[in-house]
Amino acid sequence: MAVEKADKKTIGITPANEKTLTALAGAGKFVTDIDAAKFAMALAVSKDIGSGATEGAGTKWNIGSFDNDGTLKSTIEALYPEEGAPYRLIEHLINEGLHLMSTSDGLLPDVAGAILTAADQAK
Repeated sequence: MAVEKADKKTIGITPANEKTLTALAGAGKFVTDIDAAKFAMALAVSKDIGSGATEGAGTKWNIGSFDNDGTLKSTIEALYPEEGAPYRLIEHLINEGLHLMSTSDGLLPDVAGAILTAADQAK
């Protein structure tokens, strides 16, 4: 039987995704880097990214700061009922969403394009 990892007390991103997060937050697209991270998480959910865990993520936010009212935890528990560690999954989805938005050409991630593509796919 596999041992389930305890849920996270802090949420982080990998060094590879830090650049994308910094670009999103610094470009004025989001008020805070937490808002940018939540957008990345939502993008990953819309792309049907499944359960997983991100290795190598540093400490960025305490869950009390990131999800002060527990709404994200409740949402993830509803969307992924088999997941026993919702904050671990939130961290994974953030990192996967940032990876989806990363660019190798030095341009800012295309937030509008991500929204429009998700809307088109929902039709």
